[in-house]
Amino acid sequence: MNWLKSKMGSHGWDLTEDDIKKPNILFLGPIEYAKQELEDFEEYFTVKYHEGGREEFIQMCKKGKYNGYAAILWNPSNDSNSIGPLDKELVSHLPESLSVISLPYAGYDRFDIDACTARDITVTNTPGVVSAATADTAMFLIMGCLRHFTQGQTNLRQGKWLTGITSGRDLASSALGIIGLGGVGKAIAKRATASGMVVNYYNRKRLDIRVEAEYNVQYAAYETLLRESDVIVIAVPLSASTRHMISTPQFEKMKKGVVLINVARGPIVDEAALVEALNSGKVSSAGLDVFEFEPKVHEGLLSHPRCTLLPHMGTHCEGSRLDMEKLALRNSKRFLMDGEAITPINKIEAAGKPLEHLMTDGIDISKLNITLQ
Repeated sequence: MNWLKSKMGSHGWDLTEDDIKKPNILFLGPIEYAKQELEDFEEYFTVKYHEGGREEFIQMCKKGKYNGYAAILWNPSNDSNSIGPLDKELVSHLPESLSVISLPYAGYDRFDIDACTARDITVTNTPGVVSAATADTAMFLIMGCLRHFTQGQTNLRQGKWLTGITSGRDLASSALGIIGLGGVGKAIAKRATASGMVVNYYNRKRLDIRVEAEYNVQYAAYETLLRESDVIVIAVPLSASTRHMISTPQFEKMKKGVVLINVARGPIVDEAALVEALNSGKVSSAGLDVFEFEPKVHEGLLSHPRCTLLPHMGTHCEGSRLDMEKLALRNSKRFLMDGEAITPINKIEAAGKPLEHLMTDGIDISKLNITLQ
């Protein structure tokens, strides 16, 4: 812990490595890309890893295995041995010493933020750093659906060439409606206008006209956007108010032959209603990177020739993963040392710096001639 030894040495404090115990940070899942940043992080903290599923994690917490841990970097695997959602039950078992949970991704719908707030646990995520990669994914889906490229690729592999493929539509002649003009929505708008698309958007609150001018977008009421758009892109977070935001009543208001794109969260779209709309021709094609019950995908979507489907890989690229991991590490460090995270989801009125108590407990004060301030 060279940084602390150097600081103390400048004040005449004679400490050895044995006198200093770095606070423990629990990692649920590895850091895969931000290796250098992890090395720097370990100058300040001792990183411990949990291996196992949900029940093992709960039992470890009950036994006090993680008592005294200051933070969790939450990046568990998505396989059958995963810890699952951070619901109220799981929050109730977390150690009292825990003050911050850092997520190396933007979405947090699987986290009970209210339960964390009630326990005085700050939760952080990584908004902004995922916008470009997600917008690129949206544009891939838009182009694939408008031009029927997925069906063309399938035909080619099956030796059918252009048989059964109707003519596609140009981007520049299509009106795009974006539901949610946050960071991702703005990045999509920037790319779409560069492709010649006319872009309208809907937010619960209209943006400043200077922002609209910057991104060359126009505000539209929700039903107007549904009625007039050739392509509709969903870019809002999942919440109680947005779950099944797109269902049968909304499809009935859309143009015949509309294209639906979802790069946000699967449950925002009622997939059963979407399949019905595809089968009726109301929706000509759908491009989805997220699914209502993922990793399970509705059979009606899998079998439809004009669906472009991706396995939730919108941010599955090295640059985005690196930036997300770096911000997650910075969030943990900043919060523990300064009492404020860079990108908190919730706000906790913490008294002082969360690390001060842990650092003082980690040093043998009897070896000092001066109280550690």
